[in-house]
Amino acid sequence: MTELIYALLALVLYALLDRLLKPYPLRKWLGVALMLAGVIGCLVLSQTRLFVLDLGLLSVFATALGVGLFLRRRRFHSQG
Repeated sequence: MTELIYALLALVLYALLDRLLKPYPLRKWLGVALMLAGVIGCLVLSQTRLFVLDLGLLSVFATALGVGLFLRRRRFHSQG
């Protein structure tokens, strides 16, 4: 698959998770888990391919998805 398809899949997955995942603790811990898994994957799997999947590129997208969820973790949290 091309990098454009990876980017589109990551964007769609982020949009779905951002809209459907509402509890604050779940958004926070899933964001932290995706960030850690992405960083570890970038370091360990940078040049690895599994069938047709580029695991290094998927790790980069997992890191970005985790950062997005973590930074917007209070999106549905009531103020006050």
